[in-house]
Amino acid sequence: MKRLAFHEALGALNVGDLHPGGQAATEFLLDELAKQDPRVVLEVGAGIGNTTARMLKRGWQVVPIEPSDTLRHQLESRLGISAHAGGFEDFDSADGAYDVVLGESVFYGMDLKRAFAKVHRILRPGGLLATLDTVWTAAAIPDVAATIHDDSKRIFGIPMASREALTWSDWRRILAEAGFLAVVEKQIPPGSLKADKGARWVKLRAALGQPLALLQNLNHRRQFGRLHVPAGWTETWMAVWRRAE
Repeated sequence: MKRLAFHEALGALNVGDLHPGGQAATEFLLDELAKQDPRVVLEVGAGIGNTTARMLKRGWQVVPIEPSDTLRHQLESRLGISAHAGGFEDFDSADGAYDVVLGESVFYGMDLKRAFAKVHRILRPGGLLATLDTVWTAAAIPDVAATIHDDSKRIFGIPMASREALTWSDWRRILAEAGFLAVVEKQIPPGSLKADKGARWVKLRAALGQPLALLQNLNHRRQFGRLHVPAGWTETWMAVWRRAE
């Protein structure tokens, strides 16, 4: 088996909802989106499809994007639908094609100005963007934040926050410049990234068929101590934004 990133190893073990706040945070966003009765949703970074499945259950048409082969194959086998390979930056879409664009812990790794300009283009007027991302606070020292980004990407295969020390105020400004208005925003309490109660048993059952994925996950966990993020340097926000008419 190839070397898997932290989230890929867990995905191979059928464990999802890895973003801060877990399923409860996702349900908060979906409930807010449901107030506008969306029909067609573009999901950026769909993972193994936990959020995809919840949206399908609500009767929404979902177009998932997932660049990881490991996670995309899990999604497709679980849900019986196709997901687009590649990243959001390379995704081709007609203007105004979607009622909603949703991304959980994915936009922080992109060029925000370019990403949100593209989201604005492919949303219909009045369409909604739902985000959930960990950002830096004003306490973070930019050079150290860049080192933490690089180290986390090297150790875990995925960075924990943006390389540039962008704060939530920076996100608000960039989104406003891209033509978005805030609908609702809520900070997720620190330490809320916890696996569901049944995740441990899901992982153990899956390990019977994916022992190498389990070993890689255990190795990732042993390396957590190598990454030090000073207290108060990061925070996580979830929000819904409306594309201006």
